[in-house]
Amino acid sequence: MRNTTRLFGMFASSLVCLPAAFAQTNPPPPDAHEMVTRQPHTLSKPADRSAAISLLDRARTNYDLHSIGAPYSLKVSFETSGASQSEGTGSMEELFDGHSHWRWTEQLRDSHVVRIGAEGHIYGTNPADPVPLRVQLVRTVLLRPIVHDSGSYVFRTADLERDGKPVVCMLLSYSLPPNPAPRSWVEREDCIDPTTGLLQMWSEAPGIYAVYDYTGATDFHGHTLPRQISIFEEGRLTVHVRVESLEDAPNIDASLFQPTPEMVDAGESFALAGPRRLPLRVDPTNEPTSRFFQPIIVHATLDAQDGTVLDAEALQTTDPDLSRAALDIVRSTSFDPSGFQQEVFFNVQFHFPAVRLNGPPVFHTSVHWIILDHHGRPPRIRR
Repeated sequence: MRNTTRLFGMFASSLVCLPAAFAQTNPPPPDAHEMVTRQPHTLSKPADRSAAISLLDRARTNYDLHSIGAPYSLKVSFETSGASQSEGTGSMEELFDGHSHWRWTEQLRDSHVVRIGAEGHIYGTNPADPVPLRVQLVRTVLLRPIVHDSGSYVFRTADLERDGKPVVCMLLSYSLPPNPAPRSWVEREDCIDPTTGLLQMWSEAPGIYAVYDYTGATDFHGHTLPRQISIFEEGRLTVHVRVESLEDAPNIDASLFQPTPEMVDAGESFALAGPRRLPLRVDPTNEPTSRFFQPIIVHATLDAQDGTVLDAEALQTTDPDLSRAALDIVRSTSFDPSGFQQEVFFNVQFHFPAVRLNGPPVFHTSVHWIILDHHGRPPRIRR
């Protein structure tokens, strides 16, 4: 039975952290695609923060194709594998009229979605049908990988090299725990070529990394999309994206941007929101607790209208029991709806039980958990 307790958006601003003297948390597990392996530099000077924000904004603008102001056609193909509900070979296409009308389609296994944006409204075939998690991830890494509100984040940076070229890796979070690891559980990471301003690596959370390949890419109205993107989860290639074409389309049939009478009668559809982070601290019920916390990142999509979980996958699976527990917690909880289909990376923080209060941590599959929200109220997770 699904828990109807709602977890409020303001809880996303920071993790529930205990003082260092009382809490112990393992750092994220090593990953071959993690570029920041030594302590980065925290930016505190206004000039340094301004330069970092400008570099992020430059990279973000590169992927904003609607700013071109000219009609275009974008065609993408991809192959996916992993633990989501829909895996396989898929495609995505976007048409834009250069003004305010667009048409977007996707195909992945049994999912075939058509969305039309016209005069500030969104219509589509079967407007309530969800978009597969993998498709939303592809759109994220290709068209909206960089956050808009970077000025509100804590910045840590590292100057590195990739393929012999300089790269600036920026770690962003709303707050950091004391003595954080080189890459903290709460940080998103963007690695950018400071010369070209092109994004080289994206990681919304530890355990997932998108690597960008611009080999053979050309300038398109001041924008450069990668030809390929490889997305790795826990070191395994999970999604391979190819930009098949991006070209001018001055002769697009205007009727393609007009919703059919059936679409209008069916009512408006929803848009896809950019990725966000949400922490979930979970405690054992009716058991003593240790001083040890173990995070698991769960990547999920949420329904636009009721906030229920549509699909979810754990990004750390070396402990299968803990990963299953994290998935159960996320899947059995409802969250605040936004009117958009949300892509969320949950930081599920397990506060391990103990034989005695603050004793050595133990974990067993029979543990029942509760979520502590930002007011400390414990809604029960029903099994």
